[in-house]
Amino acid sequence: MVSPRSITFFLVCLMPTTMTQASYPFNTRNSADMASTYVPVESWVYPALDRLAAEGFAPSAIFSLRPWTRIACLRLVEEAERRLALDQKPPADAATLLRSLREEFAVERLRVDGMRNSDLRLESVYARSTTIVGSPLTDGYHFAETIVDDYGRPFGQGENNYTGVSFHAAAGSFAAYVSAEVQRVPFDAAPDATVQQAIAAADFTSEGALGPPSGFTRGRLLDAYVSYTFSNNQFTFGKQTLWWGPARSGATLFSNNAEPVTMLRYDRVNPLILPGFLKLLGPMRMQFLLGRLSGAQFVQADDSIIGRPGFALGDQPFIHGEKLAFQPTENFEFSVSRTVLFAGEGAPFTTHTFLRSIFSVSGGNEQNDPGDRRVAVDATYRIPGLRKCLTGYVDGFSEDQPFPPIYPTESAWISGFFLRCVPGLPRLTVRAEGLLSPHRDLAFPGFFYFNVHYLSGYTNNRQLIGSWIGREGDGEQIWTTWNLSPRSSIEASYRGMTVNREFLQGGALHDFSVAANLQVHHEWYLRLEDQAEWWRFPLLSTTPKRNDEFTIQLSYMPIGKVK
Repeated sequence: MVSPRSITFFLVCLMPTTMTQASYPFNTRNSADMASTYVPVESWVYPALDRLAAEGFAPSAIFSLRPWTRIACLRLVEEAERRLALDQKPPADAATLLRSLREEFAVERLRVDGMRNSDLRLESVYARSTTIVGSPLTDGYHFAETIVDDYGRPFGQGENNYTGVSFHAAAGSFAAYVSAEVQRVPFDAAPDATVQQAIAAADFTSEGALGPPSGFTRGRLLDAYVSYTFSNNQFTFGKQTLWWGPARSGATLFSNNAEPVTMLRYDRVNPLILPGFLKLLGPMRMQFLLGRLSGAQFVQADDSIIGRPGFALGDQPFIHGEKLAFQPTENFEFSVSRTVLFAGEGAPFTTHTFLRSIFSVSGGNEQNDPGDRRVAVDATYRIPGLRKCLTGYVDGFSEDQPFPPIYPTESAWISGFFLRCVPGLPRLTVRAEGLLSPHRDLAFPGFFYFNVHYLSGYTNNRQLIGSWIGREGDGEQIWTTWNLSPRSSIEASYRGMTVNREFLQGGALHDFSVAANLQVHHEWYLRLEDQAEWWRFPLLSTTPKRNDEFTIQLSYMPIGKVK
């Protein structure tokens, strides 16, 4: 479990005179006090920087802690430019990647160079249609989801429409971002009485909790926040998306599988080096957050169950989290993180309950509950002998245990690799991941992402905040990507999942998809995706089911004009 020492690190890092900033030559004319918005986690920028980092040109990139600010991305681009200039045999695609990245962050370069102080612009406008033929899976907390890692957007059988717009602004130490969309989702019938009874038994509730809502047309804010920055410390308040892990399938503690969480977040946006012997840990970044969840339907308080299916509690749980990421070498990165659900219905938020949730290392009864605690650890390593080609990584988390490596058989794990060099196919990349949760009775079936006080579990607006693998599943996912250009690609992927039959009778799914992300014009993008899925969850259907999902999205993303 992250100890109180992590809080000490946080306080120390706010005192710049006691710290040494990581020594990366970077034109920082007041840039330490410049705020900038975060690049959305689904942006083409991350795969581009991932490829540069895999080749050794952006070694200070910490991929287990995203999103990154636009100025932080500029720092990585300038680092890659310097490294590339010294490379005698640079890869053929490196210059092309950097050219596109320089264009993307040209306005930020002007701000850092002191030639421009503010930036206000439209970031994107898009229209998306996702049509699902057949019966989809929509409840990932109890069964599985046909569409995952999609900002918690609800979906149902039939045509689903999402039309959105986003803006970002920055001036001096302040920045703001808004992403909003209109969602139209067809009605999805609630499970029958037999299924609801089984869900109630698995969740220890009086009635079965319902999955994500459906059958509506509504406006919705996704990420929407304001930021203030000083000395490379950025404070952000509003609805925000986090991705706390190196895996592509999702992080165990925070991903964009659920709707963005309303929070106050501290982010050390530029790496620092700790003083004394702690400098052996290398460059370090950290984030701390305090937020509030939505959509929780049930809690246990005062020795009774409070709540009813489909209705959010009046007093929703709070969440706080801490993540510390280190780079002892250019080839090795590791981090530790923790989240805690606390307060809410039946447990008021006070200074005492907040501090107890941070510092308590023991359990408690219903009247003295320190909160629902989860701890994760992840690591990334560029494989010796194949430094520029192969990167391996692992992400594990434990439910109510102090540290996953100490309890490996009682923790859930994601492991994978990223292959950058395929002989004879320089444009091809391959990524594969396996997801494992233990099939042994740690306490009861469905132990992971669940809590006997917070009976709606580790969810926001009824969807898992962590990995889509769920409460007792195993799975695998593989992607093969043909990179047409930095902003265009064609990708084929496979996803499989098996749920232990001890939890809600178990089940399985398999889906195959082909997606094309195309830059059809300088500022216009087209996304096409076709996915076929087969699933069988005996509690939901006595016969196997199939669905087909087709998505088409047209986006306009203007590139900042440099005058």
